Amino acid sequence: MSTNLAERRKGRALTLALIAGALVAIAAVTAAIEFRSARPDLASGLVLPGLEDQIQDGQRIIITSADATYRIERAQRGESSVWVMRDRGDYPVLPARLAQLTEGLEQLRFTRRMTADPSKHQRLGVTDPREGGRGVLVQVEDARGALLVNLILGVEASGLYVRRPDDPQTWAAQGELPPLRDVASWLELRPIDMSADRLARVEIMPAQGRAYILARDSAEQPWRIAVPALAAMAQSSVAAAAERITQVSPVDVQPAPAIQGTAIARVRATTFDGVAIDAELIPSDGQTWLKLVARAGAPEQEPAALEINNRVAPWAYALSGMDVDGLAPPLVALVPGIGPPQ
Repeated sequence: MSTNLAERRKGRALTLALIAGALVAIAAVTAAIEFRSARPDLASGLVLPGLEDQIQDGQRIIITSADATYRIERAQRGESSVWVMRDRGDYPVLPARLAQLTEGLEQLRFTRRMTADPSKHQRLGVTDPREGGRGVLVQVEDARGALLVNLILGVEASGLYVRRPDDPQTWAAQGELPPLRDVASWLELRPIDMSADRLARVEIMPAQGRAYILARDSAEQPWRIAVPALAAMAQSSVAAAAERITQVSPVDVQPAPAIQGTAIARVRATTFDGVAIDAELIPSDGQTWLKLVARAGAPEQEPAALEINNRVAPWAYALSGMDVDGLAPPLVALVPGIGPPQ
């Protein structure tokens, strides 16, 4: 009998627990509904539902902003397809950056309804860049030109905002996207991919002042100013100038024939094994561009020179002001007190 009583009590306790759980769930749902009623600006859901099933049909990506406009397309290379930047001479695009964009667009989510007043778009950074606005227009087309993605993004310190070009309604959103305004971030722009330890001699003909030569007898020895024979007062500056050609980080690229003009400075870097790399700095369209050609000092070095040329000779690389100043500095920048540039 006591066993039956215990069982009945256990059953009642279980029933009460289930009822209590149900009441908690109902209360949670009710609270959520009341919260949303009090905050009608809240939103949820994917910005681009179904994109995951469509994105494999993407053929073309067009990014438009006040800082840069570029077009990425799928191109056939033999039996495989690759993504290239069409308006940069079909320069190859980094696969990791494309994956970041694809994943970011697929996972982009609404978080809050913002303004539908066009006069407030500027504050959220979603004004149309084709009309001089500061938003970033992201478009993805399939092979027929149909738009799979057509969004204006406002990437602001206060957050990420999104709207469609034909709709004034703006939303706050959440997602991880690549730096869309930075062309260079999509490209592998390290022209001379070699260790600075390979360099033995660097001849610099700057835009101002006399030419000079930096040299060392081995990778373990410090750089010196060999011509003219001077005692450098800042060894770190001498080393930085000698090795800068292996460290430049271009900000843009174009096919080499597209950049024409007279070089304002030149650099020749020679490796310990006899490969010479000639660099020219050419001003064009408000930027300074770098052109590179490698030459073999002996027949046995021709494969090494050819490998460098296959990578860099077809291209001209736009340099930042810092790289322009560091690649071919005047001699007075390395030896203060030597006098003004001649």
